[in-house]
Amino acid sequence: MDDALEKKRLRELALRAAHTRRPQFTRFLEPSMRNDARAAANAAGVACAFCGGYDGAERVVAAFYADAPPEPSDYPLCVLRLQWNAKFSNPGHRDLLGAVMGLGLERETVGDIAMGTFRGAPCAHLFVLPEMADYVRANLDSAGRASLRVELSQETPEISPPEGAEVRVTVQNARLDAVLAAGWGLSRSEAQRLISAGLVKLNHAPNLHADARVGKGDLISARGHGRLRVLSEAGESRRGRQVLMLFVYGK
Repeated sequence: MDDALEKKRLRELALRAAHTRRPQFTRFLEPSMRNDARAAANAAGVACAFCGGYDGAERVVAAFYADAPPEPSDYPLCVLRLQWNAKFSNPGHRDLLGAVMGLGLERETVGDIAMGTFRGAPCAHLFVLPEMADYVRANLDSAGRASLRVELSQETPEISPPEGAEVRVTVQNARLDAVLAAGWGLSRSEAQRLISAGLVKLNHAPNLHADARVGKGDLISARGHGRLRVLSEAGESRRGRQVLMLFVYGK
């Protein structure tokens, strides 16, 4: 959906929540739209909360409310469990996402795909709007080389920790180009070229500023390299450089 139309929709839902005093829910939002939802809530004089089906979800449904916040079970989302026989194939997140989006779904009807387990076996949890659940169950039968069994999950999803590694780096300044270069072992000039080419996002939003400040909790993604998150700012090294702890996904 066009950003302007999505922002208009957010404002309309927030105003409806103010007028009716009943919670109003969005469809799944891109992570970069959370601030727009908060702004719409503030302008309408209501509150805003988010739920993506599990702690740490990136794609979430926003709720606008005037009184008590909705319970997680009130949000219009459901969980589909994707299972396969690990003896023959083990699809990755990219395989699963490609298969789901190959069904022709609108992106805002689909939340995260979170890798996890079910009764000790690997699986994935797909979060969707309720009206899409039956369609996905009827049509999603494979991902990569794996045959899938898709079931509506009634249990609390068992989400696996993200794959990756913690990395300690030192930088002269916690700028976007410096952290990008340190996290993936690039030269500063290579990092700057990626940024100027529009291939780098900071907290899910494209950022063209090499000197943008980066701090604890920030998420950086670079096309062709992956994602990393700043876990902590750990003081200074003996040489006066800033020490950062990063989590590099998939490393």
